[in-house]
Amino acid sequence: MNTISRATALATLALAATTLSMGAANAAPVQTKTVAATPAADKPAPAASSDADRSAAIDAAVAATVGAYGNATHDSQLIATGVGAAVGCGVGAVTGGTLTVLTTAGTLTPVGVLGGCILGGAAFGGLSGFAAGLTGIPPAVATATDQYNKLHAEGYVAAPVPTAP
Repeated sequence: MNTISRATALATLALAATTLSMGAANAAPVQTKTVAATPAADKPAPAASSDADRSAAIDAAVAATVGAYGNATHDSQLIATGVGAAVGCGVGAVTGGTLTVLTTAGTLTPVGVLGGCILGGAAFGGLSGFAAGLTGIPPAVATATDQYNKLHAEGYVAAPVPTAP
């Protein structure tokens, strides 16, 4: 189960929106055509929304962003941790647990091989799993941007995230 707090997810949404808008703010202005204004009577009035509706929409956006991050990182962490543990076990076994210096066959003991395998598997597996967690950042940023723009379209937030040219 994902244990990312709501505040962390909202901060991620805000950071992603700010980062994307900075790139667009520094870009060259886009040439636009002038469109004749349509009378206000032709547009339907926006539906009145309550704080509960706004909160539910924000909760749904946060859940979608957290889900995207979780889906992107789960498989890569599982595979990277397994591969890292397997490689680390081998490295730890031939180094006797030092993970830096090869030992000779005469000085290597069964306890050293076993301890080195456990130590190497834990070290390499943990670091590989952490690094694989970084693969979830791009999908989370993309989903956060989409969700923020959706919230804007529904009138729950003030301004959309500008798109890059």
